[in-house]
Amino acid sequence: MSSRLALLALAGAVLVPVSPSVAAPPAGAISKNVEYVTTLPEMATAISINFIGKTMFVSTQTGLFSYDVSNPRAPKLVGALPQEIWENEDVDVDPVRKLVFISRDPRPAPGLPASYLPKGSIAIVDVSNPAAMTVKNVVVLDGGHTTTCVEKCQWLWTGGPSTYTGPVGAQPSAWKGRPIFGTDLRDPANPKACPKPIDTARNDGVTDYAHDVQVDSRGIAWVSGRGGVRGYWTSGRHYDPVTRKKRTADGCNPIPYGGGGTTIGRDGPLMHNALRRGDVLVGTEENITSSCETSGKAATFDLKGTYGGAGWTNKKHRMRTLDTWTPADAEGATGCASAHYVSDRGDGVLAWAFYGQGTRFLDVSNPRRIRQIGYYRPDNASAWAAYHYKGYVFVADNDRGVDVIKLTAKGGGKAPTLQAPALRRDAVALRFKPSAALGWLCPTPR
Repeated sequence: MSSRLALLALAGAVLVPVSPSVAAPPAGAISKNVEYVTTLPEMATAISINFIGKTMFVSTQTGLFSYDVSNPRAPKLVGALPQEIWENEDVDVDPVRKLVFISRDPRPAPGLPASYLPKGSIAIVDVSNPAAMTVKNVVVLDGGHTTTCVEKCQWLWTGGPSTYTGPVGAQPSAWKGRPIFGTDLRDPANPKACPKPIDTARNDGVTDYAHDVQVDSRGIAWVSGRGGVRGYWTSGRHYDPVTRKKRTADGCNPIPYGGGGTTIGRDGPLMHNALRRGDVLVGTEENITSSCETSGKAATFDLKGTYGGAGWTNKKHRMRTLDTWTPADAEGATGCASAHYVSDRGDGVLAWAFYGQGTRFLDVSNPRRIRQIGYYRPDNASAWAAYHYKGYVFVADNDRGVDVIKLTAKGGGKAPTLQAPALRRDAVALRFKPSAALGWLCPTPR
């Protein structure tokens, strides 16, 4: 029986708590200040994670699963909702109404025919009883890939995919990618689509791929995609720099706030996700086809000077890049890999997933000098996202499942930088060459 079939069989059966792995730390590279706790191998194909109280929800290609993590060192399987999910890359939750949102691409999961899901959708899942999760409603959309709560889930913003797959003529010919589609969810039983798309003209005045949304502590919704990162007010009365008038914002009619274009993440690579720390925007440029020297970077940007709406009114606007970082030549690395999802511990320490180069702990207390202070890189890593939770970090690894680890290093610039030994690039170049498909992200022996 394949691992996927076995997992679906598990999900359909009477659930018995699965004991966490008690194996030794995996082979690979783990810094001394990172403790390996356990692995949930049954969560292979894990893509994203979120939490409501002491319950963890894991979105995988084979379904949505709930765990009791009241003891983070020993998560216990509680419930399962088996189904094919692609991709729901950034699963979001409504902790008040006890809902989980599954965002589906109009693109099929690997191995499924293109006609499997001709449109994207949002499944609204009732998780008030984590042991018996049920689909409450489904919203059909032209797009679908990520879905984010705005204004405490009164609205949902859905991004992706990068290319349209619906009927010919249904998308304006001038669009290069899909913008954000909003859904009014004030009544979950009667969701309503926003009358017009959101975050259009994002790439030097051209409507392009809006990938994901992160909401900061002030309620500003930051949209990442091709062309940069832009933030919006979604409530209150504010000056709109586009219309040059004051008006009231809501989840269907946001008002530009700040951010804009970047000097990286253009013409192919994209700004994948972002988080805000004061006047600094931490951004992920995802790219899996080029050298880390030119793309796939973790970056910090200066938001000062962007609050007047230049990201909307000036097609040539660019935020100032403060610093960039990649795992290439970093301690614990075997090469290069693109940045992916990132989470903030709150003291300047970020847990950042870098696919095959595992989870990197970066201190951005000084945004002009991003420093690695810890790392967790199993040899078979495929880290898509890493989440801080009650002093632990839960890693959604698409091959390994869910890894639980713990960083002991302090933030605020107090932990030492972990430096890699110097490499002779000429010797490396003599031994390796870039792969035909992935370039220097996947060097192969000569």
